[in-house]
Formats: sequence, structure tokens, C-alpha cells
Amino acid sequence: MAAKLRITTVTGESYDVPIQNTATIGRTSENTVCLNTSAHISRQHAVIRCHNGYEYQIMDLGSRNGTYVNDQRVVLPVTLTHGSKIRIANNELIFEQEAEPAGEDAIEATLAASTDHHAQSVRPAAILVCDIRGFSTMSEKLPAESLSQLLGQWFREAGNLVQRSGGIIDKFIGDAILAYWQPAGSASDTMADGPHPECGAAFEAARAMLRLARKMHWPNDKPFKIGIALHHGKVSFSNIGLVAQRDATIIGDAVNTAFRLESIMKALNQELLLSEKIVECLPNASDFVDLGEQALKGKSQLVRVFGVREGFEF
Repeated sequence: MAAKLRITTVTGESYDVPIQNTATIGRTSENTVCLNTSAHISRQHAVIRCHNGYEYQIMDLGSRNGTYVNDQRVVLPVTLTHGSKIRIANNELIFEQEAEPAGEDAIEATLAASTDHHAQSVRPAAILVCDIRGFSTMSEKLPAESLSQLLGQWFREAGNLVQRSGGIIDKFIGDAILAYWQPAGSASDTMADGPHPECGAAFEAARAMLRLARKMHWPNDKPFKIGIALHHGKVSFSNIGLVAQRDATIIGDAVNTAFRLESIMKALNQELLLSEKIVECLPNASDFVDLGEQALKGKSQLVRVFGVREGFEF
């Protein structure tokens, strides 16, 4: 559905800005929404992204003075609803979104999406799920301002690492990141044996994210820790709802498997866990340690998983 921001600046100026896939908000002119009314606005202050073809989230990018939605400071990415009031340094941005079509209009839209070959396809992908360790504990101990700045920095820099490696951030789910890498070229639509450069790209991005996390600390000086799960499998790339120029989301059993792998990492004492499917596509088998077949919630068959060998350099 079409969405826009109805903006009223602190100087009294009012105007609308339509939102497509992504809208950035900040003090400089390269942003989708340029708010240059105050030095309290960061150069890159916040970003709004569309997921699932209809769901919009706003994320603060580590700004010192914060982003507020309905008078609550944004710590984790927040899902916007029609009428959500965003406040940045006393500038007001009202999020407005058209309602989904109902009745016959909804049926026609669904048919259009299902018949448009650009709207949905099934292809292999390398999938990454990254979760922040101990977030719930820290969120109870630390003030929202400190959490917001640290998490904004983390999400911004981790997202940049994914994008520079050719990956796509599918969505933020609480303190977790779901990202994927597609094979190059439209012909790469099978799981046949052979090189899968998307797997190598995902693995290198995971290493870079772990290096980044090790350089960071919580405001109380506790180490900032993450866990990353990697998997390779067929997913459905789909724009759910109206066909539009918005970010597609990935769905399917392979996505569920990646999340289930992440859920067993703590029990296996691993910060990077890989499925057999992705290890098979990576060049250096000696880098990995076989941790055996593991039972994953919701899956009837055991899944063989791997960690990295002791002393592996990230």
C-alpha cells in the first residue's frame, strides 16, 4: 500500500514525502527527508524500510538525541501504523498508509501478484540470522538513551557490512537481523553441485559482523556479543500483497531452518553455526568442525551442523 510522511517542521513548514522501499531521515540533503532545522539532528538520523510489501519499520541510526514514535524513544526497530507520530528534534512526522483493498479488489490484487513473474520466484539463497546475546538482560539494566545509541550504531554498521558484501537485509525482528544473498544471474535457479559464491559472501559477511561486535561494548563496559547462523537452501522471493516496487521478503522452510539453527547456538556454545548445506558450498572444509546431527524444533529430520575450528581467525 502507498505510504507517506506528513511533515511539520519546527519552523512551521508543512509538506508530504512519499515512501517507497526506503526513506532516510537526516540533516543533510542526500536524505529522503532533509531536516536541517537543528544541530540536534544527525547527518544520518533514522531510516524507514518496507518489509513484506506492506509493513514499514523505523530504526534510529545511533543518533545522540533520539527518534521518538508516539512519544517513546526508538531502541529496537519499531513497526509503524497509520497515524504513528514520529518526533525528531521537535519536528513532527505523521506516518500515513493506505488501507489494504477489501473484497473483490483484494482478490484482484492477489491474482496480480501471483501471476506476475517479478512478484514471486523460488531460488537458492544463502541465509544469515544474527541475534544479540544478552539483550533482554541489558535492556533491563541500561537507560533507553544508551541502548538506542549503541543498537543504532550496531544495526547501521552491520547493515552496511551486509550490503557491501552483496547481501540484502530482509528484515529486523526485535534485536535480530535476517539477511540473504542471491546467486548471480537468472540462470542460477537450482541447488546443483558446483560453486555458490553467495555462500562465500554470506560467510565473509558473518566474519566481518563478528569482528565488528568484538570491537563494541555495552555502556556498562560488558562485551557486546552476537550469534550468527548460516544456511543455504531454496526460498520463495515474494512481494506479498500488491505488486509494487518494494523490498521482497524471503519465506520457506530454509528460512525457518536458519532461525532454528540460531536457537540452538547457545546450547552448543557457538557464536557462528553453519548447516551442512552451506558448508558443502564453502571451499575450505578444514575450517569447520562437525558438531553432529541436531534436532531442530518443528523439523522431523535431524540437521547436521558445523562450527569453526578452534583458533579460526575471524
